[in-house]
Amino acid sequence: MFERYTEPARRALFFARFESSQFGSLSIEPEHLLLGIAREGGPLLARISPSASVEAIRSAVDTHAQTREKVSTSIEIPFSTPTKMALNYCAEEADSLNHEHIGPEHLLLGLLHVDGSMAESILRGQGITLDAAREAVAAGVVPAPPRDVSSTIAQIRQRVYDLAGASGEAEKQAIAAQIFAALDNIPRSRT
Repeated sequence: MFERYTEPARRALFFARFESSQFGSLSIEPEHLLLGIAREGGPLLARISPSASVEAIRSAVDTHAQTREKVSTSIEIPFSTPTKMALNYCAEEADSLNHEHIGPEHLLLGLLHVDGSMAESILRGQGITLDAAREAVAAGVVPAPPRDVSSTIAQIRQRVYDLAGASGEAEKQAIAAQIFAALDNIPRSRT
């Protein structure tokens, strides 16, 4: 299902899964996907709406999302029905734009299709509408410029190390080791 997804889009999904576990959710909701996109593609949001702020998005989700006891990161967390709808819409958006890949910009477009979701409401509050986002993506305003992959890997390593080291839990240490191993397999140059 995720063959067409770019590495940044896959990382956004990874972060969405992480966010859902931090909120204690038993499913990955659109707001978790929004937080994943914000973590991975913050500049993307600012390109569509200069008034958009990752901090404001985080604050809005923190204020409105229900928080329960954290869910272990080793437990499989499925996508909710609205999130599945957003993923279907993002593929439709990529197809309509004749894009072979699905990036964070397409994930964002998919979220904007899910009327009434917390994510769609927050995005509208940030001045991001479906039409404006679609126009920006079609005009080539997004995606964000390529990043140095080595720098990205170093940043991810540090974040995971900080997370795992802070808790000292054996489970999180094992997860960090798995993530480090996966990062070591990422090519250091773009093709």
